[in-house]
Amino acid sequence: MRLSVALCTYNGEKFIKEQLESILKQTIAIDEIIICDDGSTDNTIKVIEEIQSEYPNKILMFTNEINLGSNKNFEKAISICTGDYIFLSDQDDIWKKSKVEKMMNCFEENQSLEGVFSNADLINDEGNTFIKKNLWESVSFVEKSLKDTRDLFSIIKHKTNMVTGATLCFKKEIKDLILPIPDIKKYYHDEWIAIIIASRQKLSYLNEELISYRIHKGQQIGIRRKQKKDHSKKIIKFNNYILGYNTPKSFWDLKQLCKIYFRNYLKFKKVSETISKDFHLNFNEISKSNLELFKKNNSIMQKSYPILYFALKISDKIRGKRQIIS
Repeated sequence: MRLSVALCTYNGEKFIKEQLESILKQTIAIDEIIICDDGSTDNTIKVIEEIQSEYPNKILMFTNEINLGSNKNFEKAISICTGDYIFLSDQDDIWKKSKVEKMMNCFEENQSLEGVFSNADLINDEGNTFIKKNLWESVSFVEKSLKDTRDLFSIIKHKTNMVTGATLCFKKEIKDLILPIPDIKKYYHDEWIAIIIASRQKLSYLNEELISYRIHKGQQIGIRRKQKKDHSKKIIKFNNYILGYNTPKSFWDLKQLCKIYFRNYLKFKKVSETISKDFHLNFNEISKSNLELFKKNNSIMQKSYPILYFALKISDKIRGKRQIIS
């Protein structure tokens, strides 16, 4: 069994050494670390080369002649990996020592799985935990609201992605399914990989904080730092709506559901227009399903709360908001 890490860098001189050291100190050794640098202008490459000199057969670095962007850089790193299992890694986090061991145990216990992701604690520039909530809370994922892992696909396609690439590991068998990764604005590689594995009912998770996910000014994607005390209850409530376990009983819940469904309709419509029509996952159907759910809930909102609905439409028109079709 061979283990690979696909690590992408760009101007990461400040944290890359600590991240690489945490990967190299795992209780189960990684066989290769594939680093693709996307045109760093700081000392990132120099820092990596210093560590690489100690592990010449384990750390392999590739530098891009032009900046590819996050999606295409990860595509390149993944394509180079030769391992049976591929761990994705950002340049600025810290892996807990038993991360690899615990994830491999998860695959061993359920050999049909193709991908596993985990939770994480949140740290600042100095490596200190600075906030009480964890990564899942920040991306609105409450795993206890799901009856089983089959619900992951419904949540990703009808609500939002909850899989952070920096916590994800997947089997080499799916490389041909996930590559190439489409280069779509605000549609990232981790959501792309997650929805494909989830659609096959082969995605699972570990509710353990297996990395320290760093929050700092220079990162590409941040997290919500402030949330209301009842945020988890709200997540569970809307997950139950999405999964069909409950039905919304207020105008405001219907309004929020319509917003979620319409947003996903537009997002997956863009994906379907970008990828090949014969792709194994039908994103056009996913887009249409979100539109139908929007129409259904919009109709309920209009019939059950006609005065509030009329006021909402007038308000949206005055503010110049998109007039959503009904």
